[in-house]
Amino acid sequence: MAASILSRPLPHLARRRSAPVALALAAVTLSGCAGTGAADSADGAGSGPIAIGAVTTVTSAEQLAFPLDAYELTPAQARQLQLAQDKLVAACMTARGFSWAAPQRPAPAGGNRHVRRYGVLDPAEAGRTGYHGPAQTGPGAKEREAGQDTSEAAQQAAGACVLEARARLNGKKSMDKADTTSDDYIERLVVEDAERAEQDPQVVKAFAKWSDCMSEAGHDYDDPWAANNDPEWGKSETATDTERRIATADVTCKVETNLAGVWLAVETAYQKRTLERNAKALAEVKKSNEDRMRRAADVLAKG
Repeated sequence: MAASILSRPLPHLARRRSAPVALALAAVTLSGCAGTGAADSADGAGSGPIAIGAVTTVTSAEQLAFPLDAYELTPAQARQLQLAQDKLVAACMTARGFSWAAPQRPAPAGGNRHVRRYGVLDPAEAGRTGYHGPAQTGPGAKEREAGQDTSEAAQQAAGACVLEARARLNGKKSMDKADTTSDDYIERLVVEDAERAEQDPQVVKAFAKWSDCMSEAGHDYDDPWAANNDPEWGKSETATDTERRIATADVTCKVETNLAGVWLAVETAYQKRTLERNAKALAEVKKSNEDRMRRAADVLAKG
């Protein structure tokens, strides 16, 4: 499949119905938040529809916002943390005698972080790029990281330096590859609730209405992800006329059935329940994020 195809997009996650990330992170513990237990994952989807509030009409990704957003780093914060880590790694590598320039990190793209949370929602974008999404431009990773020693010894040292930097930013004496952070914890909660929402009868019914609408337009897909991930789109690096036509029909049907509105209401309800059940752990997440950003700012402020 072409690299630019989006597969069940969820910012910072790779969601797949057959293998939810939540299962792999079942025993996660917050870094710097000792004693925080795993989230309550009992009575998930399949136990009947969750109670929801009013369903708003959603016609744009700009309308998508979720309760757990408040516990995630913003793109700007994530970049600042990465820049601080880059600086620490470069200093560590220099101290070890290796040539190591910090990579050039592009500024985060503007717009809503949930731009394709529910697949394509913008009719203009659907007609322009189909399911491929915006074209990938700019220098590749290797070009951005020019000036770094590529020897095996340097790469091994870099791995150790990254762990040292992560430990410092997370307020720990040391970290290894298996250690998790508050980001991993929030990612787990988000994925679990997203999976529950997709299996909730209210969303399943909305998917069926969308599918009927697509059938009337001459396209046979059970749900939006089946259209989004049609293997046919991976045969071309750019969207074909057929892909753009189906993506446009997809958006039209989402609007006609208010699929995104129902989906948002249901997922929001699950996240609100998660907030109530994990209030203590989530308070620690906020504190962890504040502490990490303070440490990152301290690192970046030094010459």
